[in-house]
Amino acid sequence: MKVLKKAKYKVYDWLNFERLPDSDGYKFEVYPEEDLDTADYAILFYSLFRKYKDKIMIRTFHPEGSWGNFCLDVWDINKDEYDYSPEGKSEPTSNYLQMLIDSEIEPEYNGFCKCLDWDKFLVIILDCIFKHTAIYSLMFYIPKTDVVFYFHHTHSFGVYYRKLNNDVLYILERIKEEGLKIENTNDKRLEISSAGS
Repeated sequence: MKVLKKAKYKVYDWLNFERLPDSDGYKFEVYPEEDLDTADYAILFYSLFRKYKDKIMIRTFHPEGSWGNFCLDVWDINKDEYDYSPEGKSEPTSNYLQMLIDSEIEPEYNGFCKCLDWDKFLVIILDCIFKHTAIYSLMFYIPKTDVVFYFHHTHSFGVYYRKLNNDVLYILERIKEEGLKIENTNDKRLEISSAGS
């Protein structure tokens, strides 16, 4: 059963992938009070982003990166060769590669995808990130809102946005209701807001 399907969409050029802090916009990082397991982190995802889950476009962290290279152990460092078969890999990588096969996503594909089954997808992706088989998250883009977020192995996640619009304010409100901490922002308006709460 397909978990993902390919989707056509233009790359969001306001985000500087080579150096994210130089992007044309703002960012903040969100930290839970304690590390969450995969199931709790998935629940948190739904709490914050359920409203957008049918609109989210997903792609590799770098526009030129491929879906097959998401996990580190597809690369044999000694032979400098890539192997995208699920056999002989760590369990998280094997599950990820099998998901690509079932979804008919070629390893070299570097475009956008839409998620057809968030429950399965989140378990697979978060397992790769939290168990360090993936060095970077995938990027999650909410079209028309110019919001991009990603997961981090520290159980935090980052949010980049072009403007402080109603959708960003909605996400911030959900973050506040979940009792999460906002740190490392370059948006002075959030610093003022955090100081006053």
